[in-house]
Amino acid sequence: GVALSRMGHRVMTVAPLYWRYEGIQGTGSTREFRVFNQNHRVEYFHKWRETAPAKGSEPSKGVDHVFVQNSCYERSGMYGHHDDLMRFALLSWAALEAPFAVDCGGAVYGDDVVFLINDWMVGLVPLIMTSHYRRHGCYQKARTVFDIHNMGYCGNFPVCKPQDLGLPDGAFFEKLFHDNQIKLLKGGIELADRVVTVSPSYCEEIVTVEGGWGLHDICRSRFPHLDGVLNGIDIDEWNPSTDKFLSATFQGYDNFYNVDDMTGKQAAKLHLQNKLGLNEDPNIPIVAFIGRLAYQKGIDVIESIFGWLMNGDPNGVTGYVQLILMGTGDEKYANFLRNAENNNKGRVVGYVGFTSELEHKIIAGADILLMPSRYEPCGLPQMYAQRYGTVPVVHATGGLKDSVQQYDPFQGTGTGWKFDRCDAEGVKFGLWHALNTYKHHKDAWQELVKRCMKQDFSWNRSAKRYMEIFGWAKIDPPFHQPHRF
Repeated sequence: GVALSRMGHRVMTVAPLYWRYEGIQGTGSTREFRVFNQNHRVEYFHKWRETAPAKGSEPSKGVDHVFVQNSCYERSGMYGHHDDLMRFALLSWAALEAPFAVDCGGAVYGDDVVFLINDWMVGLVPLIMTSHYRRHGCYQKARTVFDIHNMGYCGNFPVCKPQDLGLPDGAFFEKLFHDNQIKLLKGGIELADRVVTVSPSYCEEIVTVEGGWGLHDICRSRFPHLDGVLNGIDIDEWNPSTDKFLSATFQGYDNFYNVDDMTGKQAAKLHLQNKLGLNEDPNIPIVAFIGRLAYQKGIDVIESIFGWLMNGDPNGVTGYVQLILMGTGDEKYANFLRNAENNNKGRVVGYVGFTSELEHKIIAGADILLMPSRYEPCGLPQMYAQRYGTVPVVHATGGLKDSVQQYDPFQGTGTGWKFDRCDAEGVKFGLWHALNTYKHHKDAWQELVKRCMKQDFSWNRSAKRYMEIFGWAKIDPPFHQPHRF
């Protein structure tokens, strides 16, 4: 949204008001929707976020953040509640009314808009637009673009009646059905005007039996309207030359650095070792893993090669290494982290938990980031890592495949290592070559680090692709054109 606004577009985001955010203001605008045999009243709140100051006669640019207030959102946890279908049906209706209901800077947005619909939670938006609004002659110029973040999470619910979701009748309602249940993700895929995944490679994976989670045929049927756009990162938050977590405010002294002056990275490494109780050694390579402790993330594969990594080999590549593992999730993997640290004090950190501060410090202080995910629609840590000169070693899947360039020592190109098999041998391949280059080819390693830091993972690049896709959506007629009431 920020990048699109800086390009001169008018941008609104719509989200539930989970808590009272700083700077929000009530608009006085309300709407009422009948969902699951009850009338639910929502109130709209608004916050303007400036993204570019005014220049001369040019007004300032920014994003209209709109929040939907209802008591059903004011709970612990954003989802996982017994009435989630009602909560997200209500959000979908409220989002479709927001362009008419909320005065932003003196004018509403109106119906000539593009809805970028993020994931299953609002998978009902294309259905409601098609079944209700377009049949009343509304939103004829509008288009919907459905963004798939993870096919493994479909928004599954028991079958209900169309009227439970506020729909006038059963038109297009069957598009939600799969395996004798409702899948909101399926509805979004089938009914949106265009479909996007969060990386180009994931776009190719979801049309396969292995990557489609039972919906591969549905995804394949949308292939002419299916695209993949690699997510961007916030390059202001993730900037080693200004990162607040590397500042004196958080650690008593500054460890800022950039591609032309890397001394701060060495200092960040020593600080990280001191903070986490590792032996302080500027020369030892630090390998880090940050992620959910889940099968998808390949933490079990790390466990399988743990002895190989820590015990050493005749070539002096493994063994002389420190390992940091941070995440939350399955208890069996959490116990692996605890035991790994307890049995290797000073060499291994197994941090069961997560803090933003520690994430930033690990990304800055580590030398290698390991991501052996079995599948990864996009992934962000590998992009953060490269921006901080931390070399990624990843399974060649989804966004990991798209954002890491395979290192070629003969051409002097690449930004990390990718392995095709997400198993012990694959991880060993990637880690061995990374550690060998770090230890025995130091000049090549420094050039590799600099290439990583010069990569552009900003949202500006992604926003340009989205604008192209929005343009295609507007050129084409709506994917479904229902008969008018």
